[in-house]
Amino acid sequence: MTSLFCSVSWPRGRKPRRARLLERLESLLPWVRLEQMIDPIYPKPTTGRPPYPLAVMVRTYVLLWLFDLSDESAEDLILDSHSAAAFVGLDPWKPRPPGASAIGRFRLLVEAHENDAFRFEIGLALLGAKAELRLGRIIEPRLKIKPGGVPPGNEK
Repeated sequence: MTSLFCSVSWPRGRKPRRARLLERLESLLPWVRLEQMIDPIYPKPTTGRPPYPLAVMVRTYVLLWLFDLSDESAEDLILDSHSAAAFVGLDPWKPRPPGASAIGRFRLLVEAHENDAFRFEIGLALLGAKAELRLGRIIEPRLKIKPGGVPPGNEK
């Protein structure tokens, strides 16, 4: 069953830039090959809480790397953005996406892979498609309010 909320869109509206980028990446990257690279070292379910599906974690790592996100920011992006959640393969109404600690453990696992082969494979796929990728960072504005601060116009 599809989530109704996630299927709602503005009439005749265009997709956001991030959604268009992630759809393009969906078709460009060799997902099966990326999963095969990590599968031998990815934890297998035994007892206790099962790990997140490998496909979800691989896609989460791609988001983390492409947008130069921290583990916490990657979790927030998946929670806040429908296009990011869909790219990772999650529905916001289903079980919770990977938390920052799970993302961090997976990041360390990938970065320990020999000769950075995982990211090299992503780069080769993008080069083969003649795609130009400029890594960027999502900068979130931060509002700091000093204790006892008074909004303009409310001075006494």
